[in-house]
Amino acid sequence: MSQQKVDQKKLDKKNRRSILRKKKIEEVLSITVVSIIALAIVAWVGYSIYGKVQTAAEQNTTHEYVDIDASAIQDYLSTLNQ
Repeated sequence: MSQQKVDQKKLDKKNRRSILRKKKIEEVLSITVVSIIALAIVAWVGYSIYGKVQTAAEQNTTHEYVDIDASAIQDYLSTLNQ
């Protein structure tokens, strides 16, 4: 091997810890960034679908009101109080 290669190997061996540390930091950082981006995309898609479903549900709903005759309940309660 040439002297240049030997010197490079010695330098790499000397700085191995810092090189590995930098690689680990870069790896963790890249995984974190990708995870945040993926989470943002999933949240955006979910919010969009939820909004479309809610507007469709509002357009399709019909409100029905029913009058209830509560006189029988009132009569029963009045007999209990006597």
